[in-house]
Amino acid sequence: MVSPKALIKKLFGNESSQALEEEQTQDARIGQLKREFAEHPTKGLTPAKLYQILEAAEQGDLKAQSELFDDMEEKDSQIGADLGKRRQLAAELEWQIVPPDGADAREKKATEQAIEVFGALEVEDLILDLGTGIGHGWANLELPWQRDAAMRYIEQPTLRPHSWFRLHPDDQNCITLRDMSATGAELWPLGWVQHRHRAKSGYVARMGLHRMLAWPYLFQNYALGDLAQLLEIYGMPARIGKYPKNATEKEKATLLRAVVTLGQNAAGIIPDGMAIEFMEAAGKGSSSDVYKVMMDWCERAKAKAILGGTLTSGTGEGTNTNALGNVHERGQTSLIRSDVRQYAGSVRKSILWPMAALNFGIDKPNRAPRFYLDTGETEDLERLSKSLPTFVDMGAKIPLWWLHEKSGIPKAAEGEDVLMPKAAPNAFGALRLAQTAPHKRIAALRLGDSDEPDAADLQLERLQREGDAALEPWVERIRALVDEVNSLEELRDRLVELAPDLPVKDFAEVMTEALAAAHVVGRYDIIEGV
Repeated sequence: MVSPKALIKKLFGNESSQALEEEQTQDARIGQLKREFAEHPTKGLTPAKLYQILEAAEQGDLKAQSELFDDMEEKDSQIGADLGKRRQLAAELEWQIVPPDGADAREKKATEQAIEVFGALEVEDLILDLGTGIGHGWANLELPWQRDAAMRYIEQPTLRPHSWFRLHPDDQNCITLRDMSATGAELWPLGWVQHRHRAKSGYVARMGLHRMLAWPYLFQNYALGDLAQLLEIYGMPARIGKYPKNATEKEKATLLRAVVTLGQNAAGIIPDGMAIEFMEAAGKGSSSDVYKVMMDWCERAKAKAILGGTLTSGTGEGTNTNALGNVHERGQTSLIRSDVRQYAGSVRKSILWPMAALNFGIDKPNRAPRFYLDTGETEDLERLSKSLPTFVDMGAKIPLWWLHEKSGIPKAAEGEDVLMPKAAPNAFGALRLAQTAPHKRIAALRLGDSDEPDAADLQLERLQREGDAALEPWVERIRALVDEVNSLEELRDRLVELAPDLPVKDFAEVMTEALAAAHVVGRYDIIEGV
């Protein structure tokens, strides 16, 4: 049998044991990262500067791009709100941890331990931290490990700033921790949740959604700045000063000061013989509309990129319909489903499988417990109740957990009170109800019960007893007749001769009561079908 240490080394590498004892960011070579301050590259951002930042990220230097993305979320209210909404919609979902299909005893115990560990974590915070990967394309959370006797478990993972990392110069998909070296320090196995969020395809540096948002962000800031400048310059009416032909330079200077003063203080004096005219303010018409159109386009572009549409972001146009709004909402729901599946994959790979391997020797990732967030998507209950029995009757072996998952109905815990099926109608219990008024009979049938618990059994015994008594003379006469005849044809003719002599009155009364009971039960079935 492989020892736990040998198994850890085999599955996760040589440095995995070190990650169980300390956090990698405690290393002295990494310590300078905690003393760094952001450089805020959005300050004075130009198209040329933005291009340089994005190009440097593709070459491995992620610091400026990461800080740019953080600034964008902080300074642009729409980007911050829409991304926050997308992350929050996933974080507020109920989480579940379930064993793999066909789990054995070890795998069930690993699931129980995982549920206990996650019950002590702030899972909502974990999902929000993983959600930062939507904009950046990735997120790295450091794992602090603890020990309880022989059991290993994690505490709350810590999101580390994206600016702490870089790409390995020889591998654009390998993220390393910035240190004094040219390549960066490789992340310790078992020490990190390395979440890759594919908001778009590409290498790590280009997977982030913020790559799409950077240009609309820049264009909108230009349009906003130009609009502010336009309003500052042209928002006030133009002042034109007029001086006589023989005015001196001193008089001209006096008039100019008066014109400027009127623009600043709305008050001033001019020499006699001079005049100031106020022209209609420019920029109140089409000039300002150009900038507003540009800003509106940027707003819609950002909403489409983040939420898949404009109507769930409040940036839609006035001609929107309810049907179009539903389409946009379905698009947003599709994005959330994709997000939660990616979160679940990272949690299972980086947390649940390591715990299962360390504590229970589970060496295959696909046999680790499964983590997922319940998006609340359930089938239509009426349609499910009609179609499921058909498939069951055809021989389909449908697991019970699947029905609970699709219907959204939770499975009752052991010893918990549950709803019971309605008692099936009884023909002889219905016979007594036939003697009551029609509306009372229908109401009682709907309840599927009678006033006395044993009424149906008593009625059944009476009908059986009376029926046996009525049939006994028939049976005796026919048995004797069978012994006398020599062929079926003779038996047929003798039965026809015997019929007038058989007692039918008692048997007819019993049959009448039984048929009445069957009639009432038939009416009950019709009522239930309606």
